[in-house]
Amino acid sequence: MKYLLDSNVVSDIYNASSVNHPQVINKLLSLGEDDDIFISVITLYEVEYAFANSPLKKQLHKLNNILPLSVHGSEAFGELKKRFKELQSINNENIKKHTVDLIVAATAFENKTILVSADKIYSSINSIHKKFIFEDWTK
Repeated sequence: MKYLLDSNVVSDIYNASSVNHPQVINKLLSLGEDDDIFISVITLYEVEYAFANSPLKKQLHKLNNILPLSVHGSEAFGELKKRFKELQSINNENIKKHTVDLIVAATAFENKTILVSADKIYSSINSIHKKFIFEDWTK
């Protein structure tokens, strides 16, 4: 399997005091040798900002499996955002706060990965696009 970790999961991995840390680490340790772990370049940006504000100054520079943004992903994003806005009856102002989550979802879909996140938005996205798969490793 191929997994794309959202920023909240990456944060739980590095933050040993997080209530979700043990569950996320246990799930990571249970993965097989054939499983691949990725993050989006968007997640890298989000986490680097968080680390820049952290007294621990942790960094992800050694992580090699970073998925870039692409033209095909932008097309998936556009359609996904349109359908999400319609389904949720969200106005133009409120849809903006979901942009990063929708970019990450489009990246997961485009790269045929399972998105790992605790964000509730992804269950709504799954109802829009049945081929989009996500897991919440905090449960």
